[in-house]
Amino acid sequence: MNNALVKRGYDRLPSVFGFDAFDKIFEDMFSTNVFNELYNAPQGYPTDVVEVKDDKGNVIGSEITVALAGIPKENIDIAVDRDVLNISINKVEKEEDKNRNYLRKGISQRSMQLRYGLHGIDKDKIKADLVDGILKVELPLAEEVKSRKIEIG
Repeated sequence: MNNALVKRGYDRLPSVFGFDAFDKIFEDMFSTNVFNELYNAPQGYPTDVVEVKDDKGNVIGSEITVALAGIPKENIDIAVDRDVLNISINKVEKEEDKNRNYLRKGISQRSMQLRYGLHGIDKDKIKADLVDGILKVELPLAEEVKSRKIEIG
């Protein structure tokens, strides 16, 4: 047993964990099977969310960009439900080639759903476009939340 980290005076109370409990947790966490499961887990679609500004530096909206390599337009659903934008990507069904064994699959082909709050967004002016495997969703700010100058009377 290794008790080098136990300070004097604190060993009067019974320990909830054994002295080697944390070593066991780290061994389990970094064991080959667990690491391989995490490393080979299906990855999501790369997504960027950025603020869009005008020439004066005022925020005028946001933009969501999702890399959807190989996903046809028919497999993407975008909907607004109250104050939530839902982007659903449906899995692309492809017949697997029996002569190929993937060692690592970097292009995601799984179903996924993204949700974003739309507080302060003009829902009637949302635009979406899919070009060269890149989905771009423009979210303009509503007029009432844009910054404006107040004149002193």
